[in-house]
Amino acid sequence: MALDALEPTARRRVSDDVTRIFIVAQAPLARAGLRAMLEDDGTGMLVVGEAGSFAGPGLSAADVVVVAGDEALEEAEAGDGTQGILLLSHDYRSVPILRALAPSGWGIVAPDAPAEDLSAVIAPVARGFVILPRTMSEQLLGGTVTLEELDESLTAREREVLDLLGRGLSNKMIGRELSISEHTVKFHVSSVYAKLGASNRTEALSLGARHGLISL
Repeated sequence: MALDALEPTARRRVSDDVTRIFIVAQAPLARAGLRAMLEDDGTGMLVVGEAGSFAGPGLSAADVVVVAGDEALEEAEAGDGTQGILLLSHDYRSVPILRALAPSGWGIVAPDAPAEDLSAVIAPVARGFVILPRTMSEQLLGGTVTLEELDESLTAREREVLDLLGRGLSNKMIGRELSISEHTVKFHVSSVYAKLGASNRTEALSLGARHGLISL
């Protein structure tokens, strides 16, 4: 599934250890199915509650609310930007509602998306990114997305570092992932910032998405 990561509208503080998920689905079987797909299997996700609407124990503690179907959004009230929302839908007409409910981060994926696709987008949504299927983003933007080109392209290693930054990994964790020292990671991060014209991690991820360097 091709997905676009648009720049974040705000930065949400998320635990480094776990992303907490609340499931909203009108059908009990749908809730059970989503819980089975999203229960922590070493990916750093934890389902803290589920309900047929935006109410129930665990909702206020969630980082991201995963919603099955557009109908479930109808009874929701405008949020304060502290929670991301991931909607399972084929319809982009719910975008204005999502923007009102979750100004800090939201996304749309297909209802039949596999578990690995859901897992891939939940953390970025929690951190303030907007995630859309590529075909949907092209419709919303009025045509094919034109990506900006960099004056100096990123090396393969720098792209790896940027991708891991987008997953929320610290410099130390990136070093372990790539089997390099933390000092070397800092060098690559500084180079990524310089080439993108970014001054911090959030800005680097935003510009990386704009240049088509972050793929989920």
